[in-house]
Amino acid sequence: MVDSWSAIGVLPVETQATSVSCSSIYQSEDSEQFLYEGYCIELFQDDAESYYANLTGRNPGVFVICEHEEDEDEDGDEEEGGTFRPLLVTLSYDEMASYIEVDTPVFDLPIPPPVYDWVEEWVLDNYQPEKKHKRARQKWADNTWKPLRRPVGS
Repeated sequence: MVDSWSAIGVLPVETQATSVSCSSIYQSEDSEQFLYEGYCIELFQDDAESYYANLTGRNPGVFVICEHEEDEDEDGDEEEGGTFRPLLVTLSYDEMASYIEVDTPVFDLPIPPPVYDWVEEWVLDNYQPEKKHKRARQKWADNTWKPLRRPVGS
């Protein structure tokens, strides 16, 4: 069981890392902070509407999706405990929701301004919201059974 684990923030970088790494950046008696580096945010055309919804929502966020790492005892058996490890970082509401549906830990963090600007530019270039239109009502009542319209007891 994880005592307490949370994501604190996302740091944007200019260059893409070739691998993921983890290093301890702060340690005290009761807590420790780690820096995970190398996670890239990829944008996909089929998620453009989800990015748009994220940017125009009340609290735009970066979603850190994690997986549970089990600790191993001396015999190599997995035991209760362990920690979380980031699996991926995304800006897609739809992707985040699909992980939440299967009880995967997801942390949402504020979008750093450079990332917001980058995604906003991408969305403006790649997404055109569909105009909302009303559906035409079907006249189903004319094709259904209608009760006789005579008074009761006649």
